[in-house]
Amino acid sequence: MNPSDKQNGTGEFVSTPFFENIISRTLHYLRAGFPVHFVGPTGVGKSSLALYIAKQLKRKVTVIRGHHELSNKDLLGQYSGVRKKEIIDNYIHTVFKKEQEIKPVWIDGQLIEAVKNGHVVIYDEFSRSLPEANNIFLSLLEEKVLPLYGNGKNSFIKCHPDFLIIFTSNPDEYAGTFHTQDALLDRLITIHLDSCDRETEIEILNQKTGLKKHEAEEVVRLVTNLRSYGNGFCPSLRATIMIAAVAKKSNIEITPTDIQYQALCMDVLIRPMTQILPKQPPVKIRELILKEILRREEKK
Repeated sequence: MNPSDKQNGTGEFVSTPFFENIISRTLHYLRAGFPVHFVGPTGVGKSSLALYIAKQLKRKVTVIRGHHELSNKDLLGQYSGVRKKEIIDNYIHTVFKKEQEIKPVWIDGQLIEAVKNGHVVIYDEFSRSLPEANNIFLSLLEEKVLPLYGNGKNSFIKCHPDFLIIFTSNPDEYAGTFHTQDALLDRLITIHLDSCDRETEIEILNQKTGLKKHEAEEVVRLVTNLRSYGNGFCPSLRATIMIAAVAKKSNIEITPTDIQYQALCMDVLIRPMTQILPKQPPVKIRELILKEILRREEKK
C-alpha cells in the first residue's frame, strides 16, 4: 500500500490472523473448482475479502454488482442496433451497381469474456438481483456451460476450465434482498462472516489510516461499545474507518474531551445508532453516543 492510500483510508486488504484461516479455506475450495459464497451483514468486509482472494489467484477479475434491474441482457448480451455495409460499383460509367448488407450487432454481456477466458468473477451482493436473473448460474455451475438466450448464432458457451466465481450477499432479512433459490445455494460453499475481533479492527485502522495504536484502540472501544446496544454488527467497520481516516487527515485529536472529535463521532454514528434504536429520539441518541465517548473503561 502506498503512503497516499494509507492517509486516505483506502488501499489493499489488511490480512490479519483473523482472516488468514478464511482466506486459506476459500482458496482450497476455489482451486478444487467449487464456487464460494460469503454471507454477512453490511460492512464486515465481504467485497474487500473477495477481491483480495481473487488477486491471489493471479487471473483477470470481473466484478458484477447485483441489483434489482440486472437481467440476462446485462449478463449475457443483447442485440443493439445494426451494422450497415454498402458497396457501390461504378467502374463502368454506363453501369451502376449497388449492394447493401444490414446485420444486427450483438453486444456481449459481462459474463461472456469471463467464461470464455477463465476469469475470476466476483458477483457482489448477488441476492439483490431477481432470482430469475440468477437462474443462468445453475447451468454454469452444474453443466459448465453458459446459455446464450437470444443469440441466434450460438446457443451456449463452454466454460473455460480456469473459470471461478465468488458470490457475496447480505442475509435474507436485509432490505432490498431476494430469497436465493435452494438449487443455487446447494451448488455453493457458504462461509458466514461475522464482525472481526477487536485486535483485527485495531490493526485495520492502523494500516489503512496510519493511526497510532492507542488512537485506534480508542475509536474501536467507542464503536464496539455502541454495537452492544444492537445486533453486534452495527455500527460497522466502515464507521470506525471513517472516524479514523477523517481524524488522521484533519489532525483531529482522538481524545474523548476534544470537541472536534465528539462532533466527528456524532456525524458518523448517529445514522447507524438510529437504525438499531429506531424508537429513540435524536436527542437521546446523541446523549448515548456522548456517554460512550466519555466512558472510562475499568482498568484490568
